[in-house]
Amino acid sequence: MIHFNEWCTFGGFAPIHGHRAGVLQSYDDAKGIVTLAACLPNAYAESGSLAKVAERFGKDGVAQFLRNKFPTKANARSGDAGEILATTFLHGECGYVVGPSRLIQRDHQEWAMRGDDVLGARFESNGHLRLAKAEAKSSNKLGAATVKAARLGLARNGELPSPHSLTQFAERLLPTAESQIGEAVLSVQLSDGLRPDRVDHLMFLFTASDPSAHVAADLNSYSGSVSQLTVTLRVEGHQEFINDAYEVVVNGGS
Repeated sequence: MIHFNEWCTFGGFAPIHGHRAGVLQSYDDAKGIVTLAACLPNAYAESGSLAKVAERFGKDGVAQFLRNKFPTKANARSGDAGEILATTFLHGECGYVVGPSRLIQRDHQEWAMRGDDVLGARFESNGHLRLAKAEAKSSNKLGAATVKAARLGLARNGELPSPHSLTQFAERLLPTAESQIGEAVLSVQLSDGLRPDRVDHLMFLFTASDPSAHVAADLNSYSGSVSQLTVTLRVEGHQEFINDAYEVVVNGGS
């Protein structure tokens, strides 16, 4: 779990056109790197597999195992890191169940994943299922084009989670302690029908720059009916932050 308040400042959410936007600003990159590095193994591999590798081959074996799972290209690591950070924010800060990482099922370490970046689900106080669809973008300098691309991602499939991504999400949940949530996801997809008023959007931006003007323009121009939350995580040494977190693990430091 990444506790953002341990290495980031947060000034709260500002209302924009009936929606919300907020900025997390890193004040301790070193602690953030260690925190992200601790999350990487379980983002790419089943905990049971990691335990078996550790038992037989030790810490160095785990590092080698993960080296074969991690992307090596900077842009691929950046994209994955954004998705991992968005997932843990949706879970830890918004209270959604996110299930096992979808990156575990990736066919090749350098290939981009398809489908929705992140999905989450939770039961409301009235027992109804609520779903979250998140789009994560990570770039050292993040401008209007990237925010537009994130909006296009959230708008796909009528602003709802794609059927394929939702099915995969439910399947990842069914064998876990959150199987009841998984069954509810299947039920809403296969029989009840999913409505926009049961969905939230999260746009998660991970960058060294300040895209606040582009975020405001995006939310002011949004005309859909889905609740919007945009979170910008700003890390001054964005590229070094990502590289150092991965290298901690592949060098056996996590």
